[in-house]
Amino acid sequence: MSAAGSPGGSPAVGRARPGEGAPGGGAAPAEILLRTEGLVAGYVPEVDILGGVDVELRAGEVVTIVGPNGAGKSTLLKAVFGLLKPRGGRVLLRGEDIAGRRTHDVSRAGVSYVPQLGNVFPSLTVEENLELGALARKGADVGERTAAMYAMFPRLGERRRQIAGTMSGGERQMVAMARALMPSPQILLLDEPSAGLSPTMVAVIFEKVAEINGHGVTVLMVEQNARRALAMSTRGYVLDLGRNRFEGPGDALLDDPRVAELYLGGGRTGGGPGRPGKRVT
Repeated sequence: MSAAGSPGGSPAVGRARPGEGAPGGGAAPAEILLRTEGLVAGYVPEVDILGGVDVELRAGEVVTIVGPNGAGKSTLLKAVFGLLKPRGGRVLLRGEDIAGRRTHDVSRAGVSYVPQLGNVFPSLTVEENLELGALARKGADVGERTAAMYAMFPRLGERRRQIAGTMSGGERQMVAMARALMPSPQILLLDEPSAGLSPTMVAVIFEKVAEINGHGVTVLMVEQNARRALAMSTRGYVLDLGRNRFEGPGDALLDDPRVAELYLGGGRTGGGPGRPGKRVT
């Protein structure tokens, strides 16, 4: 597949998915792209929202962060992307500590971020929003990348000259995701991509997240629709009061009665016995 057909800009053929066998029949773990170690961050002096969070993201994964309001989920993404300078701990991108780096440096290193709010330029057209997204990558073929985004999001191609601020919430979310993919990132950070959307559009957005990941883009997502997000995730983390509480495969967290009772509003519908999620103390 050419770069124009792949949001990540790299051929999808031959790229192993997490847990797939390596050459020779053995199972080799995928490369760790992003890791936070003991991350501490906050917005006002002496008040920490994150109290030492550890998260790991391997190539090809979809990893979802869930937890109650105020757990520090969005703060974690902001600290990773450079919007919030950590007070302690490390943010390792391919083994290099990028904690405190400027956002444009993080973006040029292959990380894109879609915030929950204010994620489009409302006075610009769809096409102008996408063109701005390409600025994060020097030498990007804007025409090729725009064509790839219209192939992935046909509705945007139909509305390329529409002012973004006049679009529905779901359409604006598509614009924001497409713009974040314009520089061909290796990692996509998504903050509450389904928040405030209709059930129909929620389904569309989750389908697009899976499609983006299928093209080789690794996804770290914060999501309020915890059940649906964990069901499609390679792994998940539960944060509470700024600390790790549980982690494990997405299905295992859904099937863990402790996670379901404390954070998902009850048992898993239709679920059977599953592997318990790892509790972090």
